[in-house]
Formats: sequence, C-alpha cells, structure tokens
Amino acid sequence: MSRKRTWSEARLEQEPRIPTPSSANRGADHELTTSPTNGHRRSHCEESPAQPHVPVISRKVKACAACRKHKIKCIMDSSGPPCRRCTEKGLGCVLNKSLQTLISERNQFSESIIRDMETMHTSLQTVLKTLNLPPVTPLQTVRNEPNSPVSDEPIQFEKGPSCDNSPKMHPADDNELPNVPIQSVYHLTKLSALRSPDSLQNDATLRSDAVEDFISKGQLQLADAERLFKLYMDKLDHYLYHICTSFKSLEQARRRSRILTVSILTVAALHDPHGNAHYGVCSQEFRRVMAASIFSRRIDRDYLRAMCIASYWLSDISWTISGYAIRRAAEFNLQGYYRRAIAEKDEEAIDFVRLWYALYICDQHLSTLFSRQSAIREDSTIQGWQEVIKSPLANGQDLRLASQVVILDILRSIRDLFGPDTGETVPQVYLMQISAFARQIDQYVGHWSAALKDTGTYPGKGALLHFHFGKLYLYSHVFRGLRDATIPIHFRDCAAHAVHSATEIINLHLNDADIKEAISGLPTYIHSMTGFACMFLAKLVMTQGDDMIERSTVTDMITRLIALYRAQSVSKWHLIKLMAGGLDKIVQTLSTSEPPSPTSRRAQLQQQQDAMKNGSFEPLSSMILPQTSQQQQDHSSHQVRPQPQHQPQPQLGSQNLIHEDQQQHQQSQQQQGQSISGDLGMGFGGFTDSDSSLLGLDSNFLLGYDMSLGAEQLMYLSGGPSSFDTTDLSPTFL
Repeated sequence: MSRKRTWSEARLEQEPRIPTPSSANRGADHELTTSPTNGHRRSHCEESPAQPHVPVISRKVKACAACRKHKIKCIMDSSGPPCRRCTEKGLGCVLNKSLQTLISERNQFSESIIRDMETMHTSLQTVLKTLNLPPVTPLQTVRNEPNSPVSDEPIQFEKGPSCDNSPKMHPADDNELPNVPIQSVYHLTKLSALRSPDSLQNDATLRSDAVEDFISKGQLQLADAERLFKLYMDKLDHYLYHICTSFKSLEQARRRSRILTVSILTVAALHDPHGNAHYGVCSQEFRRVMAASIFSRRIDRDYLRAMCIASYWLSDISWTISGYAIRRAAEFNLQGYYRRAIAEKDEEAIDFVRLWYALYICDQHLSTLFSRQSAIREDSTIQGWQEVIKSPLANGQDLRLASQVVILDILRSIRDLFGPDTGETVPQVYLMQISAFARQIDQYVGHWSAALKDTGTYPGKGALLHFHFGKLYLYSHVFRGLRDATIPIHFRDCAAHAVHSATEIINLHLNDADIKEAISGLPTYIHSMTGFACMFLAKLVMTQGDDMIERSTVTDMITRLIALYRAQSVSKWHLIKLMAGGLDKIVQTLSTSEPPSPTSRRAQLQQQQDAMKNGSFEPLSSMILPQTSQQQQDHSSHQVRPQPQHQPQPQLGSQNLIHEDQQQHQQSQQQQGQSISGDLGMGFGGFTDSDSSLLGLDSNFLLGYDMSLGAEQLMYLSGGPSSFDTTDLSPTFL
C-alpha cells in the first residue's frame, strides 16, 4: 500500500520547480571558467588580472521569519510578503534582508554622504578663497577606487572619551589618598585620556613663527593695530591695575595669546575717536575667538587677562564673560597659589592672586549693577587681602586692588541684607544695620584716601568716588516698595543722605580735574553708577517735586554732565556717548513737565496700577528701542511745547497750547475706548504720546517710586543695540 502524500508534497508537484541559485549559477560558472579551445579551466584573475577578485554573496532570502522559524516552506508571490501561510493564519509576515542587501544599502548610503561632504568642502573652499582666508585641510576620504575593499577592522559606533575637560587637580600625587571625588574616578579607570594635559605650556609650543590672526588676514591693518595697542598700554591698562604690564609690543602679544590681543584691541577701539569702524571688526573677532575657545582645555594667565579686560569695559557682554572667566579661573586652584604667594614669596603665584582679585572686582561690579547674586561668595583668598599687601612682592597696584576688594565686600553684605526686590517696604528695624554699613563706608574712605596717596592722583579721588557710590547704593534701598510719594519719617535722613551722595557723584565729575581727565577710561561700573545717580535725582524730582532738591539744580547738573560726556574723544559706541543721549532725554522730560500736587500723584499712580493689572497699559520698565532715521528726522525738527508762566524754566509760550494738546489727546483716547486719561500717557504737564515717540522714551518710567539700582535704571540710559551687532548678552530682566 502506497504512502499518502502530504499537502506540501502535493503542492510542490503541482508547481514548476524553481532552480536554486547555486544550481543555476553552476553551469554558467563552468562555462565561463573553461576554455572552448584547450578545454582546461582558467581562474577569474587570469580573465581580468587588473581587478582583484571580490566574492559576491548571491544567495537571497526567500522565506519569511515565521516560516524559517518553523522550518516550513514559504510560498510567496513575486510581489513580496505576505506569504500564503501568514495570510491564512493572520500572522505578521516579515522578510529579513540578506547580508548582501545590507552591505549594498550601506555602500550606497556611504557614497551619498561622501558626495555631500565633497560638495560642501568645495563650496567652503570657494568661500574661503573669496574672503582671502586660508583653505581648510583636504578631505581624508578617498573615492578614487570604486571597488576599494572594506577594512577588516570592526566599525566603532561608540567612541570612548578622548580627553576630560573638567578641571585638573594641582598638584596630582598618586601616592596620597584622593580627597577630591573626581580623583577616585581617575584612580579607578586608569584611563590616560581622562587626565588632561597641563594648562600652562611653553609659548614656543603654542605659537609658530608665522602669526595667523585677523591682522595677518587684512581685516585690521597692522598700523591701526599698533596704534590701538599703544593706546591701551599708555592710557587704559593702569585703570585695570596694570595686568598687561609684561607685554612690551603688539608682536609679543600676538605670539603669546590671540584672545588677549583681540581683547586689548577691542577695548582700545572703543576708546579711540577714530575707532568707530575698527570697533565693529575687533568686537566680532573677539566674539568669534571667544566662542571657539569655550571648550578649549588649554588656558593660561593671558586667557584670564583677556576675560578681565572684556568684563571691565565691554558692557554688552561683560556679564557673560565674567561668569565664564570665574569658572575657568577656578581650574587653577587659586587658593594654592595664595598660600605660595604668602609663604614662598612666589612671583608667579602672586600674579595669579592679582588676577583672581581682578575677576572678583568685575564680578562684584556686575552683581551690584544688575542686582544679581555674585559668582564668588565667601572666599579665603579674598578675605586675606591684608596678607597680600604685606608681602614683599606687593606694589602700589596691590593696594588699589585691596581697596576695591574692601568696598565691594561691603556692598556685597548690603546686597545680602536687603535681598532681591520683592516690592515690599524696608522694615524700620533695618535702621541699625544701615547705620552699621554707613560707618563701615566712612571707615573705608578715611583709611584708603590716605593709603592711596602715593599711587597717583586718581586712585585717591577714586576712593572718594566709590565712597559716594556706596552711600548712594545703601541709602537708595529705603525707597524700595513705596507706593506713594510719602517717605516714612524714620527714613527721611537716609533719603537726604542718598540725595547728597548722588549730587556729590555728579559734582565730582564736573569739578574735579583728576576725574575729568580720567573719565573716558573709567570702567563700565563707574559710568553706570554715575548714570544711576542722575536717574535717581530725576525720578526724585518727578515724584517728590522740589521737596528734597530743586528741579532746576538737577537739570543744570545733568546738562553739564551731558556736555562733559559729549566732549570726550572716544568712539561713538562708548558707553558715555550712549548715556549722553539718554540723559538728554531726561533733561527734556524735566524741562517740559510740571511738578504735580500730592493728590494728583497718588491718583495717577493708582490709575497706572489699575491699568497695568487690566493689561491695558505698558509697564514702567519699557526699554528704549533704537530710533529709525525717520524718527531721528522728526526729532530734529521737533519744537518743544511752551511752558506755563509760573515755571522757573525759560518762558517758551502760552499755556493754552498745552491744554489744547491735552484735550485732543484725551478725546482720541476716548474714541479708541481707552480708560486712561491723557496725562497718564506721558506724565505731567501736557506731554502727549506723540511727544513720547519724538523723544524716544517712556517718561512714565521717571514716575516710579523705586529708587534702587537695577536693570531699569541702567537700560533706560542706553541708546539700544549698536548698528553692527544687535546681540546683547546682558542678563534679561523680567
């Protein structure tokens, strides 16, 4: 009895037999490798000796994964999956790719990437050639051989760490117990790549004979660079405590540190009356070099010097640069250098301490100006300034550094006491702490005015200037949180001291010959504090009237200060040039508005607060935007509104025109459905919104009762971003 056929056998007999790849190719291979004349076989290499033999995987996957798993014949149409079995059973039919298919697809992908890279490389070379810049290195990928063999080495999709960019410990002794957590990782892994090389290297290993920078590329002429370098070394470096005194020439600076060179030239161009165009070139180059060095492990003292210079004078990027510089400076373990400077009298160590003090000064300057927490808090190196000036290696510049450390440490304590501005009033119990801080500031000026007499004419006057800065900063906090024009009786004396300090700050600029001579080279901090003094007095007379100081006195002082700023021979991008425009707008506001009565002040303030709660009024901290050419043209042709006859200012016309403008403005607001009165748009005395656009400011800012130092006071005076760069890296104020 014959065996009954299975279903699979029956189906196989009904379908035509498909030859396997091995059997189908066997005859072809035999025919190709056998000579028809002599009858013996020839190898592929003899057939084409120029091309190496590359084995070809011709086997194709024809069974789906499910059928291969159960070792069942997979019957699949020529169109591809699903097969019949998976269709009948409702299974997911997946046809895996063969090794040959994967290799082919990968080769095609690699070829596409190489073609794209070659296209970008060619385009980049063309751009560099057009800009007269050095070409990039040629591509390492070669496609000359179309059938180049694949490397036998396995491809590493995951690459291990090559270099640890975290700070290196100084010194590193493998025989001691690790007292820093990261040292344990170094001991456990034993990876040499995790141990970064020393930061300090010989200058000869860092610089070749040919210096390649933006000067050699022609972006800045060598003669201009020499002039700017000389300007900085002769007139500016002593303001930053002679931190670049070791540099004798531009060539030496270019070979030692590219970023220090461009930092010096940028600041010098800012102070050069003919450096308007040079400042844009140098500033962009500094940002480019700075961005390229963010992740660089190898930094040195010259790198920190460059950061100090930028933080000291470049107001638009000082906040970002200062914080980054302090973090990088911490890699040097400056506490160890402080010990060496005191105990071993090491000149290199005390130079590091000076740089740390300079960074601390920049950090505290910016923390005071922007009302932000400082990056450097309690630090034993900072607190030990007395040991530094006692060292035999100390000089007059160390005395100046120590004097700044002392006064800024007092301001830091004041900032810690009052904390951030939360809108609450200062408690009366703070009078005791305020008096204690005032005594510390008095002791500061009494000691350092005499101690700095032998270091030049300016440092002693500078101590007096910082004395008034500290008093103004301290006493201005009593205005915090006031919701009306009434100053509490227990804070009246503090308010009077604040007015006196603000007045003395401006008078020192106007009347002291040493400060007038040094005004253009002073750092951003001093200019900003002077601007704060002007803003403080302007807001005071706008909200308090002539109660504490006469408006005419404030207007006269600010007007004279504007003339002093505009007479300075500096670039138009210098901070005092920008501040002069903002101060001029304040003078115009004070000259075209009349002091309100206490009742009207409270009523208008209440209207402002209600409108801001309803979202229908612009906040008082509106920032000034740069004026367009049309606005500047309108401003030049603008005629100031006439004043009432009873005003102490010059008589410019009748009062009827003012009332007409007020009525027209109120009618236009009522037609637009606004609920705010016409006076509220621009302040007091008939100033309209159209006047506001002509002046380019929101004078409602001057009506706020907050007299503390912060972003609003500083940003109000600036003329907006410069024309060559609209990026401002200062902290954002909410």
